[in-house]
Amino acid sequence: MIAFHGSGELGHKAMVYHLNLLHLMLAAGALVCAYLALREVRRVYVSQWRLFVPPLLAGGIAFGLMLLQLAADRPRWMFAATLLAGLAIGGVRGFTMQVEFDVYRPRIHSSPTAKRLLFLVALIVVGCVAVEIVGTVVEPQLDRWRYATALLATLCAGMMLGRAAAIAGRLRHAHWD
Repeated sequence: MIAFHGSGELGHKAMVYHLNLLHLMLAAGALVCAYLALREVRRVYVSQWRLFVPPLLAGGIAFGLMLLQLAADRPRWMFAATLLAGLAIGGVRGFTMQVEFDVYRPRIHSSPTAKRLLFLVALIVVGCVAVEIVGTVVEPQLDRWRYATALLATLCAGMMLGRAAAIAGRLRHAHWD
């Protein structure tokens, strides 16, 4: 808990924000996730381990947001359903992307708009963390938004992970043929 003290015209007043270390870790992780997604979008060649770094970060962020909501007695099944939907959407996206192979490295071909979609999804995760942090400070007014953004972050993490798994599976299959 971080406490900020200030004095106003009516005397000494104290404001307490219920931010904790988890919020700091979520914010840092979301920014790193967006940065790594941007780097992946800019690259022509793809290495399989780099495919999974942004989705795993997004998954960790979604898990942290989910834990905060489960502590507020939110239903668990909504997070499971949202994750499965995200995995399905991302898997379809990963299987429909064009992948070519050079002698040494695989290349993913897609339009610039489609490439920017991964970065947009990572930015949505950053926005979800921002809503959680602001909602923690404002507290009851944004409680429903905090829940909705936790679900949205879970969907985005599932989409990123499904996409990475589908591409990695295609790369492995093509490499063995």
